[in-house]
Amino acid sequence: MKKANRFLALGLSVAMAAGLLAGCGGAGSTPAGSAADPASGTDAGSKAPVEVSIAIWGVEEALFNPDDPVLKQIEEKTGVKLVPQNVTWDDSEQKIQLWATNGQLPDIFAGDFVAKSFYGNWIEQGVIRALPEDLSAYPNLAEHMQMERAQAAARDGKLYMIPRTTYGDISYSVLDRNVVYRWDLAQAAGVTKEPETYEEFTDMIKRIVAADPEGKHISGMTQALPELIGGFVYPYAGIIDKKWVADASGKFAPSYFADRDALVSAMQFARDLYTEGVIEKDIALAKLETSKEKYLQGQSAAMVFAWSGPAGLESNIGRDYDELYGAGSFLENNRIAKLYPSADGNRYYFVDTESWSESYISAKVDDEKMAAICRLFDYLYSEEGSRLVFCGFEGEDYDVKDGKVVMREGVNPTEKYTYCNSNSNLTSLAMWNPESWDTSFPSAISPAYRALNEARHEDAVKNGTLPAYYDGVLFLSTPLKDAFTYSTNDDLLQIMMGTDPVEKMVDDLLASYEGKGLSAMLDEVNAKAAELGIKAK
Repeated sequence: MKKANRFLALGLSVAMAAGLLAGCGGAGSTPAGSAADPASGTDAGSKAPVEVSIAIWGVEEALFNPDDPVLKQIEEKTGVKLVPQNVTWDDSEQKIQLWATNGQLPDIFAGDFVAKSFYGNWIEQGVIRALPEDLSAYPNLAEHMQMERAQAAARDGKLYMIPRTTYGDISYSVLDRNVVYRWDLAQAAGVTKEPETYEEFTDMIKRIVAADPEGKHISGMTQALPELIGGFVYPYAGIIDKKWVADASGKFAPSYFADRDALVSAMQFARDLYTEGVIEKDIALAKLETSKEKYLQGQSAAMVFAWSGPAGLESNIGRDYDELYGAGSFLENNRIAKLYPSADGNRYYFVDTESWSESYISAKVDDEKMAAICRLFDYLYSEEGSRLVFCGFEGEDYDVKDGKVVMREGVNPTEKYTYCNSNSNLTSLAMWNPESWDTSFPSAISPAYRALNEARHEDAVKNGTLPAYYDGVLFLSTPLKDAFTYSTNDDLLQIMMGTDPVEKMVDDLLASYEGKGLSAMLDEVNAKAAELGIKAK
């Protein structure tokens, strides 16, 4: 299990960790940050700032005030003057694709592109610029780019994107799929021990539903959002459906297709849960507000959720629960399901990524501007810079006590500083707010709820199992791979709610994917992986 880079933990080092952007140099040019670049390094000196255009969600709202103290500090430290190029959450992908086509890309842009065909096409078409091999003048950025996800996306030894850090390492993605259940109702139904296995969990939900302790016609497990139930079901069979793995023959495939028997096992498990009432009958229709309300009112025995871990329960449901049932009652009456052993004895868990979305540099950027961009990201990954964008100024907005950032009473950087406002995503250019996993960072989340996240992660580190996965294959772009689509959620619902034998439905499903070119796609991807020297561990 990879641990967070040393610069991720604010109390430990000089820079943040894992996922963002960089740039400099190129073939035949002087590498940015080299001896020929006197302005390199974190301190920009007295040179006039370099204007750098940037597109990220809500950027105009972060940059409209040129006198904002945080913005001015970044400008002073890096020699970069950021110029907004407007995108919103809803139109960013469409705009960026259009700009890439007509040559109007900003100098820096962000989006979720690395596992899509855009990434490979942009490299081949010379739309984005590779990062330099030598980042020694930018030590924080250089260390950041050693992360697994950045290296996995390399092409011909060059780095074309920088991941935006979500978590300190991949094990923290265990926070992205969790199950909360009504322990008070379980006890009322005669359950005396918190479940330690899938079987015990199943039995507990059945007993709650049968007893219906509050007389509310309680149902089984719901989900807070569509497409979450698989995060509970698939680990039962060791399937990590967001990743590519090597099958028994050493051939790369999506984990979902790598083992037919495992898929049958997962689907049979889901069918059993559904037919026995452990999963509620209308799970396919689950919506956020209705699911939350059902759980609050004691009409659902459990709920799958994804709110940056159990800590997210506080704002999403915990406070409402406490209003209904009394202060502190949510933490007293509810529990988070542990990692349960699968059929093979391992405790698998949902895995996605330690960084969501990436930052890119336009190929139009010249060496001087590349050097400026490198300085910008080097600063954002420094201890000072990372604290600045999320916490403000030390001694004014926060203090450091025992290696932890402690906000001063009444200070809210998102309200105080334009750059940090909550309507913009610019603060997350280098990384998302680490409050859900890094306890050295301040948080509005109460300590008791943050402790739930720590316990969940500790369970993954101590007890969890992750099969070997290959993001280098996940990020490959081939014609057949780019065109091939499948939905693990739709498949799960169809088979779980179906009436034909599970094994037959799985075989029919795989046959349908075969008709859509599954084998040909896998052969093409494996040939490409072999060409690039990607080998199974």
